[in-house]
Amino acid sequence: MKKTLLAIAIAATATVGIAQACTTAVYNNGDAHLTVRTMDWFGHDDAVVVGTGVGMVHTYSETDGLKTPAKYAAMKIESFTPGLVAEAMNEEGLEARILYLSTGAGTQFSEDRPDVKNVDAASVPRWAVDNFATVADVINALDGVDVMPTEVCDLPNHEGECLYPPVHYQFADAQGNTAVVEFIDGKMQAYTEDGSAYMSNDPEFSVHLILDAEATEAGSTIRAYDRRLRAKSVIANMYARDVTDNAQAKASIKAVGATVFAGYDQIDPYVNNVFPTLWTIYTDRDAKEWQLDRYDTWHVERYGFDMFDVNEAKRVVLGAHPNAK
Repeated sequence: MKKTLLAIAIAATATVGIAQACTTAVYNNGDAHLTVRTMDWFGHDDAVVVGTGVGMVHTYSETDGLKTPAKYAAMKIESFTPGLVAEAMNEEGLEARILYLSTGAGTQFSEDRPDVKNVDAASVPRWAVDNFATVADVINALDGVDVMPTEVCDLPNHEGECLYPPVHYQFADAQGNTAVVEFIDGKMQAYTEDGSAYMSNDPEFSVHLILDAEATEAGSTIRAYDRRLRAKSVIANMYARDVTDNAQAKASIKAVGATVFAGYDQIDPYVNNVFPTLWTIYTDRDAKEWQLDRYDTWHVERYGFDMFDVNEAKRVVLGAHPNAK
């Protein structure tokens, strides 16, 4: 296995932040326009799936927040704390998601500019799908708002705490475009090259792209860069086989979910902690539907825009964990 000097250096300096939370992979070929994403975190997530209709008015920050009526209907997964949308897709096929990126990796949001409206860091996915149809539209619009580091409170294993938002974002659209967006040392970094189709966590994304350039092979750990490289290798194999049929691609992309899955009790020896996969979601951007697989149920849930009135300006709960309170 080819392990580059950079990969060895990352492993040698591993911290708690290296292992935490989530992997994504986006595939676009022929009739297949698919994404797989895992949610890895402590404890349990009710993962409430909601639909929000066109015209519903949203405010994206309590501090001089941007307020708009939604241009598009959207499906959203609300995770952990109220209003924290971890995953979202709108009726145009734009996907937006939030993943963990530690402050140790350089996460630092920009200063609040006068006369510029704010969007909380935790609200970026829902802001994106409510208002935009393409990745390019989102990237352009981010220059016109201030993404604010409003604290996120009461996450599992951090009950009673409020944390500086340790997050970054991935966007994908129906045209096959992808982007990873991070705020590093106060500046927005937007990556739109091919590597942005694959995302995990620490370190900052520019380092992952170096690993790509060095053709680093994935290891078997649940460290972020190993998970991302394993997902990338499955997608690369699908491209090599030219899988263009949607049904065949859906069957093949399940291998991504399997190879990055972190079992509920699997200990990462590099950080001596457990970051289980609480749910895995498979997105079909053409059909505009989700297949949601929770860690502790044997039933895969389907969600689509046929489950609510997209033209009614209201929030509708479409589903949740069977034991949700």
